[in-house]
Amino acid sequence: MQSSDADKKTCEEISLLDSLNGEWLKLPTKIMSDVGPATQTFAGVLMIANRETYVSVKAIAKRARLPIGTVRKHLVTLHDHGWIENFGRGHTRSGRARRTCTFKVTSKAKAALCDYGILPWWACRYGRLQWSGKAVLSVVLARLAAMKRAVEEQGWDESLGEELFAEFLETLGGEDRFRFSLENLQRQTGLWSQAIVMGKRRLKKLGIVDWVRSTRDDGGDDQDIIFPNAAFRVVVTPTTDDLVSLTFKVVG
Repeated sequence: MQSSDADKKTCEEISLLDSLNGEWLKLPTKIMSDVGPATQTFAGVLMIANRETYVSVKAIAKRARLPIGTVRKHLVTLHDHGWIENFGRGHTRSGRARRTCTFKVTSKAKAALCDYGILPWWACRYGRLQWSGKAVLSVVLARLAAMKRAVEEQGWDESLGEELFAEFLETLGGEDRFRFSLENLQRQTGLWSQAIVMGKRRLKKLGIVDWVRSTRDDGGDDQDIIFPNAAFRVVVTPTTDDLVSLTFKVVG
């Protein structure tokens, strides 16, 4: 019996550093702090166009990697908060009603695009990672992306490998570059403190980050270290229905 195309494909392992080179969603922190999980749908809209465009909700849901029903609710929230404009089903030049709605990213939203979190596609697909984990992860990976740019300025490139990346990163401060205060995470994600703790705890349990708590001498919260785990891998396995399954593991 001949093997299927899916059988011929091999599993792929993706590290957090690899994830920065793959598909990911841009989550502007100002929007995230305002509308929370609806930001994922905004990112889906942004992947299609940052100007006025007519597009189906199904197409947005595919880019945002969310159920259509969830996206419909998010679009209402985004419109009500002034991040997108939903003009409904417009008309063609011949006067016929379009089959899809017309959406526009507002100038307010465009002004908020410079500061954002990075949410890799696999984090959208993994069902056991809730919004609190996604939001915290996006902030951590945005910091990793910034440090990657700094390391590249020091002479590192992809061909040198991740072990050498870690050495370069250490010369720039290492783990200290991944200190996040509770106030900082609240400002960027819009989450309550309990949700942030839940997100950090979940990310650590899954092996995605190393979380080291820090407490001041007076008992107050200091800046916790949330360090991307270099040993974390997403295992992407092709399935016979032309989809993929995901598992997480920690190597070494």
